[in-house]
Amino acid sequence: MDERVRYSTRDGVAFVTIDNPPVNAISLVVRTGLQEALSKALADAEVGAIVIAAQGPSFSAGADLRDLDCGAVPPRLTDLLRDIEDAPKPVLAAIQGSALGGGFELALACHYRLVHTDAQLGLPDMALGLVPSGGGSQRLVRLAGARVALDMLISGRPISAELAVRLGLADRLVRKSPGRAAFMAARNFIQAKTPPRPTRTCEAGFANPDDFLAAVEERRAAAEDDKREAVHRAIDLVEAALLLPFEAALAMEYAHFASLAGGAQAHGLRHAILAERRAARRSVPAGHPPRPVARVAVLGGGRLGSGIVRACLAAGLAVNLVEQDEAAVLRARRRIASGIARDVAQGHLAPDQRAAQIARLNAGHDIAVLSAADLVLEAVGEDHETRRAVFARAGAASRPGTLLASAGLAPDLAALARASSRPADVLGLRFFTPARWVRLVEVVCPPTAAPDLAASGGAFARMLGKLPVSPDPSGDGDSLALPVFGALFAVAAGALCAGADPPEIDTALRDYGFALGPFQLADLAGLDRLAALGWPGIGGILLAEIMAAGFAGKEPGEGFYRHPAGAPARPARELDALTDRLRKRAAPGGGWAGKPTKAEIADRAALAMANAGARLLASEVARHPSDIDAAMLAGFTYPRWRGGPMQAADTSGLLAVRTRLRRLSECTGEALFAPSPLFDVLIRDGLNFEGLNPASAGQRPV
Repeated sequence: MDERVRYSTRDGVAFVTIDNPPVNAISLVVRTGLQEALSKALADAEVGAIVIAAQGPSFSAGADLRDLDCGAVPPRLTDLLRDIEDAPKPVLAAIQGSALGGGFELALACHYRLVHTDAQLGLPDMALGLVPSGGGSQRLVRLAGARVALDMLISGRPISAELAVRLGLADRLVRKSPGRAAFMAARNFIQAKTPPRPTRTCEAGFANPDDFLAAVEERRAAAEDDKREAVHRAIDLVEAALLLPFEAALAMEYAHFASLAGGAQAHGLRHAILAERRAARRSVPAGHPPRPVARVAVLGGGRLGSGIVRACLAAGLAVNLVEQDEAAVLRARRRIASGIARDVAQGHLAPDQRAAQIARLNAGHDIAVLSAADLVLEAVGEDHETRRAVFARAGAASRPGTLLASAGLAPDLAALARASSRPADVLGLRFFTPARWVRLVEVVCPPTAAPDLAASGGAFARMLGKLPVSPDPSGDGDSLALPVFGALFAVAAGALCAGADPPEIDTALRDYGFALGPFQLADLAGLDRLAALGWPGIGGILLAEIMAAGFAGKEPGEGFYRHPAGAPARPARELDALTDRLRKRAAPGGGWAGKPTKAEIADRAALAMANAGARLLASEVARHPSDIDAAMLAGFTYPRWRGGPMQAADTSGLLAVRTRLRRLSECTGEALFAPSPLFDVLIRDGLNFEGLNPASAGQRPV
């Protein structure tokens, strides 16, 4: 038996311990070890009960992503768990920490479950585009009913140990050692001759069949427009638990799992997870420990600065907010307090934490407070002259070694470094609005930055719960996400000039899978911030025109949409005249055959984003395609199940993508669609974008 599953006996109890650090993943080796241990315990006449436990802080966090393709290699999880459930001797699970995915399925297959108070139990398979494979959907329904099962399967959110006991998913709450408690319970079972209790025989979840089926139909109706295949399969599996025999439903679950595991959505979601892991890991390079940050000074309390302040307060940091005068300080305080109040009202923040956050904020207009800060973060807007003046004052007022960062979208970092007189301490921390919620932070270090600045910026972003992504070489303000979003926005602007309106264009991209369309994203980001980037072509023209017309986005109340307080956004009809002017200036037709359809808009957008990403790779602004994917996922609501724009291009096939780009370039004459030479290199060498990522065997082509 492999050492990752240990076996011992005492007083008639067989103790089976999973020891597969760091999270006790249910890998092929662990499945084999559990099968051997079960067979050994059942063959031993001296053993009257079995305890399955785990070494370390977690029971099991589920499958190993690297082992997912081995799921069909015997013993399959579904077969192993059926054998555990069919055991003629009581099997107890001793659960601490995380019992997720296959780990929770293992627990459900045991006859009795003891959970430590810190345990978290759940089925996060949906995040991978999958349904359970070991009978989890069927056993969960039998114990807790349709509504609980549907919520846990579709949301993927874990539940607490206390709630698990209340729902009947666990038998007893344990405050000390669950292993010891399970051992003592097992001895009692032997003495009392307590029989096994197979979960498949439980019918508590079927107590009210009418309510059961009503819950299924409600969730099916709510998910009608959900493009995730796994959501619809999960609903079908919950329904099957009531309508089919257990073995038939188990077979259906595994068939759905196998079908999804080989599909594009599951592959895209696995790619998304790995891309974010790679980006986060590389953002804190080894060998240069990050500088500690406990107190942050934020210069500027407008839309960007107040969002950064709220993110810092939510992370438990002390914050000094510096504004230009008392009136600006009061406005910033009101904006921050209002945002914190919304967090409480929406359930993002416990009411008793509200006062604690506000107590950590010190707002004023005296720049002398910078001397106490570990990080000074400029968020004054996109005006370069104002930034340089702020950095000159910040460099003089802060103590040596303090990090000096700009949160702007297009900072001239070399100029800011010179203005600060502290070039080794200056970096870019590019936040995207709303900064409180957008997960992406781009960490940009100019050539003059000290070696530990990249690690310091990445560690700070992770402290805030953000995903740090770094361009390479860092240059002077290069971005991974903005050129790709700029390509998307250019397609949207072109479609607008060809006769589509903003709601139609946004709907087309939401149908593609984005949570928000390009005009919704632009309003949220702030049209003033985007306009300062000076994008070329029709996208830049549209932003300049709308800013000149006095529309700046969601925060001021009107952009491509009107945003009345407390009411849903609605189209801004005041833009009709501006749109008419742009349509007259645009090239006739723009390559569209009449008014653009939703499918045409989404197709052009996908091609343009992939092309923009390829150019970033060819110019070596991006280190890896997965970094671009991670940035778009975290910053611009790109559909996770597609994996990112570079992964989507791989799925479509690079030869097909290049061919379609060439056709668009020829019929539109737009540089946006002129294929990057990188497509030729990859196609010639039989590679794709995935082959350029670090975990792949392929190397960057010369």
